[in-house]
Amino acid sequence: MTGVMNDNGQGASDRPDGSLYRWDIHHVSNSRHQHGPCGTCVTEDSARACIEAALAAAVGPDVYAWGLLSRVSAATTDAGATHAGTAHAGTTGTEPSWSRTPVAWAAPGPDGTVAWLSHGGRPLVAVQGGETSAASAESISSLLCRFGREVRRYRLTVGLTQAEFADSVDCTETTAGRIENAQQMPSYDFAQRADRLLGADGALVKLWPLLIRSAYPDWFWHVIELEQRAGFIQEFESVAIPGLLQTEAYARAIFTAAHPVAPKLRIEQFVAARMDRQRILTRAEPPQVMVTLDEGVLRRCIGGSRVMSEQLGHLLERADLPKVHLQVIPFNVRQHPGGMTPFRLMGFREGTDVLYGETFIGGQTTVDPAQIQQHKLAFNLIQSEALSRDDSRVLIRDMKEELDRAFH
Repeated sequence: MTGVMNDNGQGASDRPDGSLYRWDIHHVSNSRHQHGPCGTCVTEDSARACIEAALAAAVGPDVYAWGLLSRVSAATTDAGATHAGTAHAGTTGTEPSWSRTPVAWAAPGPDGTVAWLSHGGRPLVAVQGGETSAASAESISSLLCRFGREVRRYRLTVGLTQAEFADSVDCTETTAGRIENAQQMPSYDFAQRADRLLGADGALVKLWPLLIRSAYPDWFWHVIELEQRAGFIQEFESVAIPGLLQTEAYARAIFTAAHPVAPKLRIEQFVAARMDRQRILTRAEPPQVMVTLDEGVLRRCIGGSRVMSEQLGHLLERADLPKVHLQVIPFNVRQHPGGMTPFRLMGFREGTDVLYGETFIGGQTTVDPAQIQQHKLAFNLIQSEALSRDDSRVLIRDMKEELDRAFH
């Protein structure tokens, strides 16, 4: 058996901690995501150096690149021969199947300096042709089949008819049947209720995240993880209601417009994934969320009057949460520091703040101190130009009543 060797001829399986370090580079350019180069190193420092060198080479005006550093179990990597402490993708033929634990992300800042962010440890697996999250190795159809089969198996085990099961989990028999037949995306609440009722001991709840994981593009996983860990989120939006505050119907209209040829199940997967993100608002220790919306966001009637009226009502409900601070910049404010460019700041109990912004081809994060300071100042000034929380509620309520009159 051949193991990865360091400069002293020490095999990976002989190292005290029994681990190696995987590095991967990703690029988004011309609306295309590409994976590579990548490799495996004996030491973490070597892997970080490889990432920084590769990112420096990837810099370009129309290219967004980032790196991922992971710890790999030596027992699962010895099957792949390497040399000189580093193995690049494509040099060893077919790679073995292995699991790894992410350690950190890296991305070049505006000045070219590589910034590092710690990773929360979401496990990844290797699949043929590259690495991906554990869920995306399967299509949404096959994952729904797995989930539906398990629901049916547990239901039959406890001796419930489909009608009895549907009544007990508070859904229609048609919905229960469609979920069992892989024709409908279940909600997280459905997975929880079904798991408890059927005595699945967490099996259905553990399957549910797999259904939504492949809904996110590769570059957005980094943002999702940061969002889950954030202690505060400050967001300015001038285009659409932020994802954390959207209703299902509004999100469905957004995704349908953005993906006009996508299958219905794929759209429902996007919607379910977006709704799942919102659980951070009602968890035991939610982040402090401060959102400032341009009035144009509220006037843009996404999905029609009924969908938009429901969305405005949902905003009013969310604005009543103790950790949600919502303000609106009215049309009579002609100029403000946000301009028309949405952005988000995320802060953490440990570690530096992160700035996130999106373009048509993807999103980008930075920890550049100058950029963060500039956007913090901009957000404070935007808030000062916006209506107060109470006046913002009045404006949203008036707009909702106006829409309600249109279809009653």
